[in-house]
Amino acid sequence: MKSDLWIVFAVTAGFMGFMIGYGVPPVQEVGLYAMGHGGAGVEESAEADAAMEQFKELEDLLK
Repeated sequence: MKSDLWIVFAVTAGFMGFMIGYGVPPVQEVGLYAMGHGGAGVEESAEADAAMEQFKELEDLLK
């Protein structure tokens, strides 16, 4: 019984780690998560600006 609980914990932790791994890079790309630098960690380029505009459009669709 006790080993079943640890298996559930291990599977849950693995799944959460997998989902966080897929969720963090897109957020970093648009500059929302720049390790406390307020977006300064992201290069200012046309590609970054386009990604931010796309994010804002998606955010407006969800409202």
